[in-house]
Amino acid sequence: MSHGALDAALRRWAPIPDAELARAHRVFRPHHVPARTLLQRAGEPSDRVSFIVRGLVRLYLTAAGGAERVHAFRAEGELVCAYAAALRRAPSAEHIETLEDCDLLTASRPAFDALCAGHPAWASMLAAMNERLFLDEERRSRDLLGADAAARYRAFLAERASLVPRLTQRQIAAYIGITPEALSRLRHSLALM
Repeated sequence: MSHGALDAALRRWAPIPDAELARAHRVFRPHHVPARTLLQRAGEPSDRVSFIVRGLVRLYLTAAGGAERVHAFRAEGELVCAYAAALRRAPSAEHIETLEDCDLLTASRPAFDALCAGHPAWASMLAAMNERLFLDEERRSRDLLGADAAARYRAFLAERASLVPRLTQRQIAAYIGITPEALSRLRHSLALM
């Protein structure tokens, strides 16, 4: 599995020198993970960072009564980890599960942290990624608190339309915070408009 996609993604965030990318190649190891595999269990420490070369994952919480609430989806070209847990050095509050067979490049959290401490370009990359993550989380919170289900669904379609054919109605409903039946009615009403 090539590290070329990782290099391109990292360089979208910051100008990482070739020598630093070579270090990253030694830290991020390739592996294949089948669909429906938990990469992270809620209640366990966050001990790795993965880059998705191919595949799709979801980050989700289990609410009271066992209902699943999807926090985010990550696909090709994105990093995935239980980031809040890693920052707090506490157990993860969420699960991370592969929804498709995935080809990943994975680094242990200590190796990733050491890599990022080794050159100023990594600090620039982390700052840019953190800013983007903060803005995404702020928008997601605003949508969940202030927008109705139709607006949240339209926002999801606008932002992640390419994922729709890869997700089930249940997964999309869990992301926008409604039942699959309510999503079905919502899709029907939007189609009539």
